[in-house]
Amino acid sequence: MLTLGLGGSNHDFSACLVENGEIVVGIEEERLTRRKYAVNVNSLANECWRYCLTTRGVRLAEVEAVVADDTLLPSCYFPFRSKTTLIRHHMAHATSAFYPSPFPEAAILVVDGAGSLFEGQGVETLTMSVGNGTEITEISKVYGTNWSTDGLRETRVYQAGDSDHSLGFMYKAVSRAIGFTLYEEGPWYLTEDGKTMGLAPYGGDRYRTEFHRYLDLLPEGRFALHLKDGGLLHFVEHALDGLEGDERFARGADLAWAAQDLLETAVLHAAEWLHRETGLTRLCLAGGVVLNSVANGKILRNTPFTDIYAQPAAGDNGCAVGCAYYGYHVLGERPRPRGPKAPKSAPRPQTHTYLGRSYSTEEIQAALDASGLPHRRVEHPARLAAELLPQGALIGWFTGGSEFGPRALGHRSILADPRRAEMKDILNAKVKHREAFRPFAPAVLAHRAAEYFDLDIESPYMLIVAPVREDKRKEVPAITHVDGTARVQTLTPEANGPFYDLVERFGELTSVPVVLNTSFNDRGEPIVETPEQALAFFGPSQLDYLFLEDFVVAHSATDLDTVTEGAA
Repeated sequence: MLTLGLGGSNHDFSACLVENGEIVVGIEEERLTRRKYAVNVNSLANECWRYCLTTRGVRLAEVEAVVADDTLLPSCYFPFRSKTTLIRHHMAHATSAFYPSPFPEAAILVVDGAGSLFEGQGVETLTMSVGNGTEITEISKVYGTNWSTDGLRETRVYQAGDSDHSLGFMYKAVSRAIGFTLYEEGPWYLTEDGKTMGLAPYGGDRYRTEFHRYLDLLPEGRFALHLKDGGLLHFVEHALDGLEGDERFARGADLAWAAQDLLETAVLHAAEWLHRETGLTRLCLAGGVVLNSVANGKILRNTPFTDIYAQPAAGDNGCAVGCAYYGYHVLGERPRPRGPKAPKSAPRPQTHTYLGRSYSTEEIQAALDASGLPHRRVEHPARLAAELLPQGALIGWFTGGSEFGPRALGHRSILADPRRAEMKDILNAKVKHREAFRPFAPAVLAHRAAEYFDLDIESPYMLIVAPVREDKRKEVPAITHVDGTARVQTLTPEANGPFYDLVERFGELTSVPVVLNTSFNDRGEPIVETPEQALAFFGPSQLDYLFLEDFVVAHSATDLDTVTEGAA
């Protein structure tokens, strides 16, 4: 059975194909249109679902079920509206986390800004559920009230705006007040909340009491968060008025700290009740707030949950994954067998998020020829890249299909030596062109992760922040944040292939099985998707080398000859 899922709201539009219970291809619209977050996508010419069908070599008529998130505008699925089933936004999030997880039964926590509208109650902002087999049962919910819209209201479609009782909106408002707004069009705006999360450790508890005045923890894991009509929003909007320079940075960091503290308080309250109510120790996470990997780490360390599966595309883009799985398991009435007795044909848990198409040698060669950049094919690209990193090289790494979700996980990455403290400043200032406080993440061999990080489970999708062990912080300063933590990606040979080989070889050379890994994009841009985009980035950049599958690209023929001597 082949099912197509569509996700997103007025941003993060995406598509995903599930075949025989497993994801076979997925892509976000932003990777194709090159507009970050694919804001206001409502065109009949959406590219992502066509990309999925073309990559798999199938026609729309061969798709047995099309499922979409009900916050999507009808124009996003107009070409196949007659065969499209709509499901609730938080159900799409929940299925995106539980169905591809390795757990036959688990608690499910969905947290975001706002989801579907429930008449008479409000918009869903947090949902707690239990998943068992293919059945997902909601057991408690927080509704956002006093909400606004951006004027988009059509049959069967509702797009929520800012709302009380929404952790996502609270964090978004703080990001905007600090100055981390990416888009602003009339009353609608989109913020870069990852910056706020990264800034928070530079702050202190100056505003903690003020923030907590507006939070009430309620039974059944729920909470009330008063934001509008004289609530926290008024304070946040004016907290930095008249401030400039270092004082504005310091107060902004205090705002970020308070927002992070409030978010963690509410999320831990929900998670602790969810465990008490269900008795389960496995937890699935989804929703835009789940991209807050600091909070995820706190759940793992501060609640009885011992294993976590977070959907790698936790935001609205991941709803496409949930919708496609919903079509297969619910509409198609197909089970999720797990365990050693399951037949070989049974769907397997999701083990990676490299869901984009691969590019052939011919396609890469054509892009290289058009670029005019010096290049050469080598036999062991991962080995060569690993040998260049200890020399201080900054490397663009492009292999296989692109990652689905916001994290570069070793297929569209920029790599550096984590032992060199100066790499953080060099990458921020000269390559990524972003704020100096922004941290970088480590990729570490899974079986060696506990040596460097206080982390007892695998973190394959870079969605858990963990403390760097004190005796290792001086060893890997470029990936250790100001508070002594890091957003960890763990690697296995089965899931990560050549990228695992690269980090393993780096570990053999340096005795440190960790590489600095950041996304292959510039500030405000989507991660590169094609060889042409990778080359366009590399050409004027201060990266030293680019690896396109088994091709090495340099800025000069001399540099190319130097690094590939004996390697071709």
